[in-house]
Amino acid sequence: MIRGINHVTFSVSALERSFNFYRDVLGFKPLMRSAKSAYFLAGDLWFCIEEDASVRREALPEYTHVAFSVARDRFAQTANRIVESGARIFKENKSEGDSLYFLDPDGHKLELHAGSWRSRVEHAHCHPWGSPLEFFPVEDFSIERSRVADRDVLNALAFRSKCYWPYSLEYLTQCIPSLHLTDEDIEQWPVYMARDGEGILGFFALKTLKGEDRLDHLWVDPRFIGKGVGRLLFARAAEEAKGLGWKQFRLAADPFAEPFYLRRGAVRIGLVQSRIKPDLYLPHMEYRF
Repeated sequence: MIRGINHVTFSVSALERSFNFYRDVLGFKPLMRSAKSAYFLAGDLWFCIEEDASVRREALPEYTHVAFSVARDRFAQTANRIVESGARIFKENKSEGDSLYFLDPDGHKLELHAGSWRSRVEHAHCHPWGSPLEFFPVEDFSIERSRVADRDVLNALAFRSKCYWPYSLEYLTQCIPSLHLTDEDIEQWPVYMARDGEGILGFFALKTLKGEDRLDHLWVDPRFIGKGVGRLLFARAAEEAKGLGWKQFRLAADPFAEPFYLRRGAVRIGLVQSRIKPDLYLPHMEYRF
């Protein structure tokens, strides 16, 4: 399976000129050079240039281009440096996020972009384009064991996730103690989190309480609700529970989240009265392996 771009190589007409452009204007880090080629790091990307007498003299008419990422707070500074170098601009930005479309000394079409595929897809969800859009599920995160050092981040995420539902601030504030993981929870029980390059997306915790094997927590950051994170966390929770020798686990679901658990195959076996809000009854659910 393809794991990403290994490296990019551009043919150039004058090695020294292009070396200076990519090093001094774009800020690539040189790795090595020879009489005819040079190698750089652009973030984690291995980028190469090689002198070639047959390189094009003009930009290709098609839109094909390579986009390089830059932090939002560095975009203006880097874009100004590119413009001041005399690089030709070939397109006005009309897409989501800050972008600068420019040519290198040999007419290769490049883009400086402050954004990610997530921001592009989320923007398309909120501002549909003229033609029908089809969205596909993406699973580009890892699920790994949580550490005590993650505790505060996980607890803050649990509260944000609870706030996704239309409860009063007074009730949500009263829920905070019941949402919190302790150091002992993380050390003694399976607590796993979904993480990508930008941070923690969600987590679950298993725990035996009063003789009942339970999915004691399953929370997803509101930005990623409905994007497959919860589904994969639930599946991983079942795997970990099997590893503990459990035949099932139970949970007290938020009423708004009950449809999610029903779709996973859990069944309601009763109701549990909320200790915080006496008029609220939580679905008592069971999932068998």
